[in-house]
Amino acid sequence: MKLRLVVVLIVAGAVFTFLGGRGLLVNILPATDIYDQECDWTKLHKNQRVHVKLDFVIEPFEETTDEDNRSVSQIYTIPDLKSDEDGYVNMVHYMGIVVNPKDYAAYDKLVDDSWDWWNGEYDQLGERGYIEVDGYLRKMSSKEEGFLRDYLKDWNYSDSEIEEAVVPYVLMKNQTPIANIAMFGGGIIAFLAGILVAVLSLILKK
Repeated sequence: MKLRLVVVLIVAGAVFTFLGGRGLLVNILPATDIYDQECDWTKLHKNQRVHVKLDFVIEPFEETTDEDNRSVSQIYTIPDLKSDEDGYVNMVHYMGIVVNPKDYAAYDKLVDDSWDWWNGEYDQLGERGYIEVDGYLRKMSSKEEGFLRDYLKDWNYSDSEIEEAVVPYVLMKNQTPIANIAMFGGGIIAFLAGILVAVLSLILKK
């Protein structure tokens, strides 16, 4: 029983310390605006900090549900919009953003607004509103990437076009610094508690 407790405390402490520490580190890294026309999506990388005013988002390509079939999260699609020499805007690359149920309504509205702009119903992206996100990029799982590829196939993209278009990252919203500090501190406490229990157990055995 004590051995199990020690293992749980040490493992949980290490995990929470890592996650909290990573969150704190991400918050102090310089942020990249992925909507900047100079931003090259092919050079984005894992754990890169991103701060962006999302004004163009399209339908989700993946949904996660719990055992009761209730939606836990959806990954909405973020296209990389680039203007060509003639001024026409194209969707060049695609990645995702993880959205929680409480934010579905805001993102669904943004999807509708995005398509309205694409279809020429208004002139300036963002004039109907945008969603500001501070977060970081994580690598897509193979399952998530497969869903995105299937989504683009439904748009009649060829395999070679999909290969060039998919940027295998999802944007994760940052936790608040307070949450990261609490996680980091709690992780250290749990880790040290596990070490203390292990040491006391060895002393008592003697």
